[in-house]
Amino acid sequence: MAPRAPIAAAPGTTIGLSEADQVIRQGAAEASLVLQTRVAVIEEWPDDSGAQDAPLVSDDEEDIPLSRSLLPNRNVDVACVHSGQPPSYKEDVPLNIAVPSDLPSVDPSLFSPSFVNGAPTNRASTSVTSERPVIASSHPQAAVVPNPVVHPSRPPPPPFIPKQALTTPPPIWAESRQEVCESFDWFRSYQGGVYFNSDMVKGYLLSAFSSKRDVFARGGRFIISHGGGRAESIHNKKGQTALQEAEDQREEDKSVRALLRTYQMKRPLVLLIDDRYALFPYDLATKGYTYVVLGFYHIVHAWAEREFVSNDRRSVVRWKFAFEWCEKQRQPWWLQQEYSNASLTSTFTNRLYADEYARTVGPERGHTTITYVCPSCAKASPLVYEAWMCLHPNCAAFWTFTDGRRPPDGLRYDKSFLESSHSCNHDVLEDLAPVPPATQALDGVVTSRRFCKGWHCKQCGRLSCRFKWEHWECQNCHATVQIAGKTRVAKEFWGQTNPDFMHHKMAEDSGTIGEFARIVVFNTLNSHYVAHYSGRIYLIFGSPMINHVADEIFGEYQEQAGSGQLRFRRWPLRSHQCRGTLLTNYFSQNTGEPYQYVGGTANTVPFDTAPSAIVKARNLIQERMNSVIQAEQTQYTFNEVLSAAYMEKQKMAFHSDAERGLGPRVASLSLGSSAYMHFRLLKKYRTDKGSGASQNAMTLFLRHGDVLIMDGAGIQEYYEHTVVPLNFRIAATARYIGAP
Repeated sequence: MAPRAPIAAAPGTTIGLSEADQVIRQGAAEASLVLQTRVAVIEEWPDDSGAQDAPLVSDDEEDIPLSRSLLPNRNVDVACVHSGQPPSYKEDVPLNIAVPSDLPSVDPSLFSPSFVNGAPTNRASTSVTSERPVIASSHPQAAVVPNPVVHPSRPPPPPFIPKQALTTPPPIWAESRQEVCESFDWFRSYQGGVYFNSDMVKGYLLSAFSSKRDVFARGGRFIISHGGGRAESIHNKKGQTALQEAEDQREEDKSVRALLRTYQMKRPLVLLIDDRYALFPYDLATKGYTYVVLGFYHIVHAWAEREFVSNDRRSVVRWKFAFEWCEKQRQPWWLQQEYSNASLTSTFTNRLYADEYARTVGPERGHTTITYVCPSCAKASPLVYEAWMCLHPNCAAFWTFTDGRRPPDGLRYDKSFLESSHSCNHDVLEDLAPVPPATQALDGVVTSRRFCKGWHCKQCGRLSCRFKWEHWECQNCHATVQIAGKTRVAKEFWGQTNPDFMHHKMAEDSGTIGEFARIVVFNTLNSHYVAHYSGRIYLIFGSPMINHVADEIFGEYQEQAGSGQLRFRRWPLRSHQCRGTLLTNYFSQNTGEPYQYVGGTANTVPFDTAPSAIVKARNLIQERMNSVIQAEQTQYTFNEVLSAAYMEKQKMAFHSDAERGLGPRVASLSLGSSAYMHFRLLKKYRTDKGSGASQNAMTLFLRHGDVLIMDGAGIQEYYEHTVVPLNFRIAATARYIGAP
């Protein structure tokens, strides 16, 4: 009799005499039990669609009738495997794999439908045991795969119960995705659920879109989830909604590859959940905990399985990963509150599998997973489910019992697999809580990148973006952390130059006409007609000789913002794809008439109470504009100024100043660092298929003291623009806003 093969050992080798003796004893005990047991069919636990607070169903799943999903004669199309194409399931196709002829066949009752006309039958239910002997095989380098032995099943899981109130506050939590990404170094992915760097996963988010057989076991010390990507989803493109069909996940997919490498390297990662993760037994949403950090975990198992889908493929390959709590940290924070064993049972699983093995404490250390070697591919696969099968997607026998039949859709996990454990062999891990934010710098510069990050409030655990210029402030309990720094001067940025061009660069086919520089009242002027005859852009250069007023304004902006007199804030964007509030990537305050693009009336103060820096900035813009555009009968006057401050690496995205009621002229004053200003045609007017910088019709290089004027409503109608500072920059943009 060939013993079970451990993962670390070569295929077919024994661990020792004690292991062999244990296998023989288990085989004898089970043979006796089979003789005394009456075999019956497995009965699935039905969905309770009317249950209160029922677990959410994934976008990539659809309930398939058992008459379709449990057909006993649906086999693997082996030809697809050998041709390199993804395997598909067809009716009445014989499976030809190297399985010894003396293996007993899988009991047909495992595949009998347990529902009649949508209702459960009254037959007794059974389950497949995980403890069985291994029979010797003549296949080279392979221990023979065992056949399942049918046992009476455990009682079905109890009806679903509502989630319990969470009385212990999470030590690290957030209300928006942006707060997590800006404040928590272990997870910075705004869209996907897997955050990785250099093919190593740092953070993994468990959200609403659970997959079949996802599990939250042993009180959260053992979690099974699916790898990301290629799920059925709804895509919006050009205002049109389209269904993206589910596809096979592959080992070379970025997120799957990173997860597998992290598993192989035995590196810890951090698990996070949001309030839509159905398997967590406590209610997060009621108290506003949208995202919470669970702690450090290890990936202890990785395997592939097949999942039914509703498209023409009929099934797709899904990668599953088992995460185990790392014991080199404090105990799980959610288990510190009072609870009973029953509160952590299978009622919080996703439809198919009930975790009746949940524990309030982990199993004894050193419990290993049972592993067998596939006779077809000679690769080891763990005993994950109650009947063994090969879990390598490139194998001809993948996701198939030894007699060639497919497993039922209601397949359950093996008890020993859920109770297996991993021993950490590394040092005690660092504290997950982010370090306090920097409040000062040796050189006094507090506008660098590290001062843009969010922070973690030690009083309430909330992660918050830095949304106020003058200090960090918790969005929950309003605790603050003050910042002390120097006022930066324009001289720091004199050395910023562009190696490619001096002042401007125009695309050859942009249709933009440039005019040579000329002197206008001690100012150097460049002007450009833009395509479609839609307007004219003026760039009035500043210089150290005439910038004393601009230097003064730059200093006052910083002093008044640091004291809170000038309310620089990061305001919420009106439309975005992230969950929760998404703040702008710069600080701003609006003065005069409300400007709805940023902040609206909430971000607007009247000119009679505005700080002096803003009043002086408007006057300087007006003066420079009048020196250039002198032929107007009525002087053009600005009644609104949007002041924006950009720390290092912050910028404004492409946009057009096309708000209703906006006048035809927009002018801005640049202060501090130099910046690139790019113009490109709006997408609806572009005929090229370029991307990135190739779409830019014109680029201007703005320096401290420069004033830019966009004259003509057609500029905003046909073009959009963005500003990308090289370092710390402040801009004052003046407009006239009338009635819409």
